[in-house]
Amino acid sequence: MAKKSIKGQINFYRAMLAIGVIVTIMAVKGLLNAAPALSISTVHEGPPPAKECLECHVKEVENVPIMPHRPVSNCVFCHEPKDGN
Repeated sequence: MAKKSIKGQINFYRAMLAIGVIVTIMAVKGLLNAAPALSISTVHEGPPPAKECLECHVKEVENVPIMPHRPVSNCVFCHEPKDGN
């Protein structure tokens, strides 16, 4: 009877591991897809290096949203250019 109980526990842990992996993948994918696309403008062509992004998005430049996260080395890792760029 003990062997059946151990197999049941192993299957339970396998199922929990599978669910955990799926939830983790979905959470990471959700975080990466949450970043808005770069707007269509001449400034975003290329796209610009992170230093140029920071010059506009950290300072209070007119009609430019403030960056709501810490600076990173590559903006296009999360922010994809919109079609037309």
